[in-house]
Amino acid sequence: MAKVLIVGAGAAGLMAAGAAVRQGHQVTVLEHTDKPGQKILVTGKGRCNVTNDCPAEEFLRHVRTNPRFLYSSLGAFPPAKTMELFESLGVELKVERGRRVFPVSDKAEEIRQALLRYAQDAEIVYDGAKKLLLEELPPEPEAAPAVPENTRHPKKKKAGPALRCVGVRGTSGKEYRADAVLVATGGVSYPTTGSTGRPGTPLWSRYPVWSVWSAMTRTAKR
Repeated sequence: MAKVLIVGAGAAGLMAAGAAVRQGHQVTVLEHTDKPGQKILVTGKGRCNVTNDCPAEEFLRHVRTNPRFLYSSLGAFPPAKTMELFESLGVELKVERGRRVFPVSDKAEEIRQALLRYAQDAEIVYDGAKKLLLEELPPEPEAAPAVPENTRHPKKKKAGPALRCVGVRGTSGKEYRADAVLVATGGVSYPTTGSTGRPGTPLWSRYPVWSVWSAMTRTAKR
């Protein structure tokens, strides 16, 4: 069992929390608003277009930017599994024009509540994330060069030290440490949804943004 820290209790964060709990991990979710999943309520004009009822291959053909990024995710969890999950959580679904999938109730709140039930065994802590806690990894030994260095083409400058994320310092000043850290803060949206309404929040403006930091297996370089 690992200690998992998830930053953001939106749709992605709640989904990740529920999945991690079911794998036997101890999960803490940091959320800076008093109402998790607020952004869900403005999706699909308040009805929440959950997914599209089509194979993963067809879904990817309609992704406008960098569909390759989603290959592994949709391969492991295609739209059909998304529908199965929400139906198992008590949400009755319907398919409309364009094979768009909505809750029969036409209420995004039903999807939000389903995700909260899915993640109910995770601990939600109402605190923002101000700073990543990074530790330097020991350097890996360098392999001997295969050929002598060409003085006319000097060796490239070495990258900075390899770092691993071991937690987050909250806006309250409290530190939250974990074996694995997942950042699920989503994109820019209306401030009323919990977004700042602009890119570059204090935490992410100082460091590059990766989808996942893991204190056990992944490294980040400045």
